[in-house]
Amino acid sequence: MGIRLLLGSDYHGSPKLIQQALAHLPQVDAYINCGDFCSKAGKPSRKATQGFHPAARAEVEHLQSFLKAVDRLKKPWLFLPGNHDPTASVLMPLAGMCGRAITESCCFEWIGLRVLAVPWTPPCGWGWQLTSSHLQELLTLFERPPYPIDLLITHAPPRGLLDEAGKWYHRRMPTLRPLLDQLQPRYYLCGHMHWDGGKVERCGPTLVVNAALHNMVLEIH
Repeated sequence: MGIRLLLGSDYHGSPKLIQQALAHLPQVDAYINCGDFCSKAGKPSRKATQGFHPAARAEVEHLQSFLKAVDRLKKPWLFLPGNHDPTASVLMPLAGMCGRAITESCCFEWIGLRVLAVPWTPPCGWGWQLTSSHLQELLTLFERPPYPIDLLITHAPPRGLLDEAGKWYHRRMPTLRPLLDQLQPRYYLCGHMHWDGGKVERCGPTLVVNAALHNMVLEIH
């Protein structure tokens, strides 16, 4: 028996995508959201004293309400922030009985799968920015993971794969492609690049899945 996994990303407050996700959840085993549920919450602001841009209070409350609704359905879930989402201080309290928000890079077992989740995105002027030094730390920390990785989860796709032909990645920008090449997980789950949303692409042993602007049901065997 496989695991039916619902993968969503880049809802940006869309009622259609949110309701679609909640409608699909009873039919699957678990749910992962790869970020950018919000649109303004990660925007830099000198007045963002509460962990999100002051214009995004309604968005943050909507995110809180959505994750509570997911939790009430009693499905295991993970939320990984995107560059438009609020800071860790806002996301950490959102953990429920069945899931949690990922606010730091971590390796763990989840519903029988071995997961590495990395909540950092190549710099694009908003939140959760990946730096070159942080990338090197990740490559060193996970050079020898405790077990082979089934799911590598990030917000942005790796360079060269479902990344809109790399048009947003300048030559020296740190991306998570080196981590993909080093670990070669079974699945790489992401979003961020809207035009490649809803697509899959194989890279060696890894199936890369970009769920931007979509809800996708994956059969994990």
